[in-house]
Amino acid sequence: MIFFILFFLCGILVSFLYPPFFLTPIGFFIFPFLFYLLNHKNYISLTHKKHFFSGFSFGLGFFIIYLGWIKEPFFIEDITKKYFIFSYLLIIYCALYYGIIFYIISFFKTKIIKLFALPMLIVLVEFISNNFIYGFPWLSFSLVHSNNIFGSSFIYFSGTYFTSYITVLIFLLFSIFFIENLKLRKVLQFFYLFVFLLIIILSLIRYYDAQSSKSDSINISIIQSNFHINQYLDQNEKIKKQKFILDLIKKNTSEIIFFGENDYPFLMNLNNINLIQNHIQNNQSVIIGSTRKEDNNYFNSIFLIRKNEYSYFDKQILVPFGEFVPLRNLFSFMEYISGSLDFTEGTMDRNLQLNNIKILPVICYEILFFWKLLDKSNINSDIIVNITNDSWFGDFSGPYQHFYFTKLRAAEFNKTLIRVSVNGVSAGIDNFGKIIEFSKLNQHQNKIISIPINSNNIQYIKLHKILFFLIFFPFLITLFINKKDV
Repeated sequence: MIFFILFFLCGILVSFLYPPFFLTPIGFFIFPFLFYLLNHKNYISLTHKKHFFSGFSFGLGFFIIYLGWIKEPFFIEDITKKYFIFSYLLIIYCALYYGIIFYIISFFKTKIIKLFALPMLIVLVEFISNNFIYGFPWLSFSLVHSNNIFGSSFIYFSGTYFTSYITVLIFLLFSIFFIENLKLRKVLQFFYLFVFLLIIILSLIRYYDAQSSKSDSINISIIQSNFHINQYLDQNEKIKKQKFILDLIKKNTSEIIFFGENDYPFLMNLNNINLIQNHIQNNQSVIIGSTRKEDNNYFNSIFLIRKNEYSYFDKQILVPFGEFVPLRNLFSFMEYISGSLDFTEGTMDRNLQLNNIKILPVICYEILFFWKLLDKSNINSDIIVNITNDSWFGDFSGPYQHFYFTKLRAAEFNKTLIRVSVNGVSAGIDNFGKIIEFSKLNQHQNKIISIPINSNNIQYIKLHKILFFLIFFPFLITLFINKKDV
């Protein structure tokens, strides 16, 4: 029982490595202690089943804090509050992965194998959770370093998965002192020295790139409207919001005016497009989220509207139980959150064109699905535009986690990113992952900023895929060369 409690507490502490806490130094103590527990003689003597429940306890402690925001959509309306308990099914589901990790590790007898197995299995869990059923790419240790220059620099060269792997491996640094074999311990010290030197060198290279880069810039306005979710506004409130948007457009002189996801309160039909166009100045553009209807299908869309033309992109990766309800008859109460009609997945290319600027449009949590965003048609895009509405995520950790994922993506893809959230956090982020300007959560703000249009589109996406397979090598090497407990 004591091990279940200790692993549960370790899981809670690990959650504080993430936004909005970023207590990174504690990772260097939590993970060695975790490694110590995994190798404790009393723990090793437990059955494999108890090892599974130890991992489940760790995952439960971790995700009950890290994913604590998952219950927030149920509290938007009084009628759904009593169903919030269903949100914990996701926490239990994610905790099961760590039960499996601990179960697998229980079959390894030597410490050196466990040292490399733990980060490898954690990244495998990230990969599986990203791709299983609808996918949930929220379980990434790369997010731990999204607020520092080393994380932003390293993810550019290594990608999300390898960054997660190196992150956990580094946190396990002091675990090498639990390795009794002095020669092997010395080899591990040199290995860690190499890793740290590599990160420093890559960060310096990226820093030099940032100092020497030259780019054109454009003036934009980021409008954080901070209105309530459209489906909960009555007709008068929708008209008020529409007037608010049109008045802002009319008074604004920026080259591009950005609004958030589904910010426009009515269906975006030709009449409403014309209405917006009548308020736009010449050589000015508006990018705004709205719902689009075609052949009785509803799309969550982003519109690029100019004086005499417009284009749009339909969201392709929909949120289960948010934009559609699987097994609707069984989960009919979710209609109060997702609505009575399901959205339809978009099928068009992920591209928008504004004069000479190529835009990569991303709606809401699509930004987490990094492996689905770039293709041959848009890999050379100039900027990423991510519109979202984080009102669903509450006022604490959820919006910040979502924001910092976005910050990582700008650095990973080497592209300037404009993020507009209806309630925040909205920001302009350069291609090095540096925040140019941001708007605070739950405030109405109109930020006028100058953003760089990066001329350097060099990326390492193919290398990122290769490095994913590299996480298996240290484990396999130790598995084959180790014959006795060290």
